[in-house]
Amino acid sequence: MSNKVNKIKDVLKSSKLQVAALALYLDMDDTTISKWNSNIVQPSLNRLDEIGEILELDNRELLLPSNRVKTGLADALQKEYKRLLFTGLTKKVMVKDESGNIKEINNPEMVLALREFVNNRKK
Repeated sequence: MSNKVNKIKDVLKSSKLQVAALALYLDMDDTTISKWNSNIVQPSLNRLDEIGEILELDNRELLLPSNRVKTGLADALQKEYKRLLFTGLTKKVMVKDESGNIKEINNPEMVLALREFVNNRKK
């Protein structure tokens, strides 16, 4: 995800806690926290909770608001999903893995169709 999701960097700047100390407390490399700070990757919810606990902040204060507008996308996606099922497209397909074992996976055609539907609707 290329959008900024967290504001850990700003919160850490306003506290006296250094990245190195937080990294040691969390028992992780400080480069991981650096990636969180630049929003390259995001912490898990458990990690976010640990950070909030140490900084004595509500977890929501570590996240940026998304300011989404309701457009009915979820309802439209559900209708499209049902339509695709009605056309015979299946949710799952069976494939062979590298070892020759048969396994069930999400149908790539269904995934692609639903993603294209969402992308086209957002335009």
